[in-house]
Amino acid sequence: MPRFTGQLRPNEIFAALYNMIISQQVFADNIKGTYSSLVEKAKVDGSMYGDTKLYYATDALESVRWENDAEAANLLELHRPEAPEVQAIVIDQFRQIRLTVDDYLSKRAWGTEGAFAQFTSVMKGWIRDTKRIYDSTLYNAYMGTVQSTEGLQAPQNITVAEGENFGLAMAEALANLLIDLKDVSRDYNDYGNLRSYDEKDLMVIWNAKFYNKIKKIDLPVVFHNEGLLDEFDQEVLPERYFGVVVGTSGQSTTSDDNTSTATNTIRSLIETSYEVESADADPRAKQGKDGKWYVHVFPGDVLPDSVTFNQAEAYYERQNIVFKVVHKRSVPYMSAFEVGTSFFNPRSLTTNHYLTFGHNTLEYLKNFPIITRTYTE
Repeated sequence: MPRFTGQLRPNEIFAALYNMIISQQVFADNIKGTYSSLVEKAKVDGSMYGDTKLYYATDALESVRWENDAEAANLLELHRPEAPEVQAIVIDQFRQIRLTVDDYLSKRAWGTEGAFAQFTSVMKGWIRDTKRIYDSTLYNAYMGTVQSTEGLQAPQNITVAEGENFGLAMAEALANLLIDLKDVSRDYNDYGNLRSYDEKDLMVIWNAKFYNKIKKIDLPVVFHNEGLLDEFDQEVLPERYFGVVVGTSGQSTTSDDNTSTATNTIRSLIETSYEVESADADPRAKQGKDGKWYVHVFPGDVLPDSVTFNQAEAYYERQNIVFKVVHKRSVPYMSAFEVGTSFFNPRSLTTNHYLTFGHNTLEYLKNFPIITRTYTE
C-alpha cells in the first residue's frame, strides 16, 4: 500500500461514511545493536574538574662497560634520564540530543491512550539510542581509518602466493606479527621507544569482508576455539568503516587518486547535516524548518552527492584493509559528563528533553601500536 496520507476509505455499503482506523502501532526496539563493543572497551572515566589527561612515555636506559677502580673518580657524575614524551587527551567535544513532546494537542492524532503512550515512550527511547549510535559509529569510523606511518605500523600488503590458501596466508601474517610484537623493538610505536607487548593486551580489528572469508570459507580449522586467535581479543566491523581519511577539504564528487585500491565511495567521519537541492537529490533528505532540504549523516554513512566537506571530516572507503592490530588502550574514549534534563513550557504546554554529554577528540596514544595490514587481489 502507498504511504498513508490521512484519507480514510469509503464504506462499501454507505458511501457517505468512511471506514475507521482499527489500531495504531508504533515500531519499538528499533536499534538492536550498533557494533558498540569496541567503544565500550575504550571508555575511560573523565571528570567535571579539569579537561585533560596526560600520558607519559619513557624509554629504556643504557648499560655501559664497568671500569672497576676507575669508576671511583666518576662518583658524583649525574645520569638523568631523557625527558619523557607527554601526550594530552582533551575533553573538547560537547553534544546535545533534543526532543519536544506534549500531552495535549498531539494526542488528537491518536485513537487510544495506549497508542499515544507507546509513541511517546518510543520517542523518548530514541534519545538514548541516538547516543548509542553516535558513540559507536564515531569510534568505529575512527578505528577503521586511523593509521600510523611510523616504523612497521604503516600499512603493509600481505602477499598470497598463487595457489596458496588465503586463510593460511592471513594466519601466517598474523602469527609473524604476534611474534614481532612480543619481542623488544622500536618499530611498533610512534616514539620509537623500546617496547614489547603481551598478546593479551592486544586486539585485532577485522574487516568483516575478510573475516567472513577466512572463518566461513577458507579456513574453518585454523580459527576455531583452539586456534591462532585464542591469545587475541577480536572485534569485527562492517567493511564500510575501513578507509583512508581525506586530508583536504573538497566535494563528495572528488575522485580518488589511489585508484588501485579505491572505491570512490566517500563516507562521513562525523555526525553532521548537509544541504541538498531537493528531496529528489537524495532519498534520505528531509525538509528543515527553514524550508531547505538536508541529509543528516552519522559517521560511516555515505555523503550526499556534490556536497562540500571540511578537512578530515570524510574518508574514502577501502576494500583492501584486512585487519588492524592495536593495543586495548590505544584510543581512549573519555567522557566528561552525561546529563539528562527536561523543561516544561507552560505557555506552549510542551516538554523539552535534553541529553547533554562531552568527550575527547579521538586520538591514538603514540606509546601503543596502531598496525594496518592490507591485501590486494
